[in-house]
Amino acid sequence: MLKTLRQLLGGPRSASAPVTVATPVERVPVAMAWRAGTTVPIPDWEAMHAVTPEGDDARRHAYWRSAAWGWLEALSERSGGGYTIRESADFLLLSALPPRQSELFLAFCQRVLRRVRANLAELADDGGHGPHLAIVFADEDAYYDYVSHYYPEGGEYAMSSGMFIQDGYGHFVMPQGELGMMEPVIAHELTHSLLSHLPIPAWLNEGLAVNTEHAIFPEMADPRTQLFSPRELAAQHVRYWDDAGVQAFWSGKSFLRTDDGNRLSYDLAARITALAARDEAAFRAFVAHAHMDDGGLSAEHHLGYPVANLVEAVLGEGPWQPRPAEWREGVERGQFRRARS
Repeated sequence: MLKTLRQLLGGPRSASAPVTVATPVERVPVAMAWRAGTTVPIPDWEAMHAVTPEGDDARRHAYWRSAAWGWLEALSERSGGGYTIRESADFLLLSALPPRQSELFLAFCQRVLRRVRANLAELADDGGHGPHLAIVFADEDAYYDYVSHYYPEGGEYAMSSGMFIQDGYGHFVMPQGELGMMEPVIAHELTHSLLSHLPIPAWLNEGLAVNTEHAIFPEMADPRTQLFSPRELAAQHVRYWDDAGVQAFWSGKSFLRTDDGNRLSYDLAARITALAARDEAAFRAFVAHAHMDDGGLSAEHHLGYPVANLVEAVLGEGPWQPRPAEWREGVERGQFRRARS
């Protein structure tokens, strides 16, 4: 599967591709319902889902597109100016980017959506009615203020460069930066978006997203550009992972760490996902059936071997089998973003 991904996405990137203009859809009246106790406008999606109009797909699409516009307009107004909303065939973008950069951003979104959708094939789902939503905040303070609404109060979390938020109306967010720095984030978060209907474990969710990133931007996986050499990184894995640590990896909790466990979780996920994907048919079946509740344990027969073998191939022999009965803190589905190095 990942070989196919590289064939589809590994070609030269063209920053000048034109934006596919959205087919005009008339805005329809939408009564926006808002969450209480937030510092920025966030819709009460449950309330809005309850009044989704009956009828054909076109009517539902118009409703959710109009709701998305209404939300982004409220966010733009709350920002105090400088933000604009732009639209392409499949995306709505709220940002303070200059017009040309906004066009390039949307063009890249369209290109990556088409390619990742083709690679994932039957595993991909565009998430129902309405466009994909992207929000690029003008600075990190605005970004972290927004994403804090989706985390428990008082927690400590890794710094991030973007994330896909599956809450009511799935959307991906990031702080503004150079376009070349934002493009890998787009590829990563769009992969999450297209997989958001599957209850896959965090390691598989992030492993697929990181490998998609690397397929489009192979320089990001080039050992010559990394902070640590392959030998150093291998030694770090061996030192870091123990029985308890690997259980946190399978449950997804290790991805939330603010120490080296965050970085090593993403790297281990990318490695074992690439190993599993060598048999494309078996891997696709595994992805379709893997569940976060047990780290993929009950779906391992689709691979033809225990999922623990994947970790053993990287770390050597050890007590690596997922033991979900011991996961007292619950599980994570992924769709967070690794700490920046």
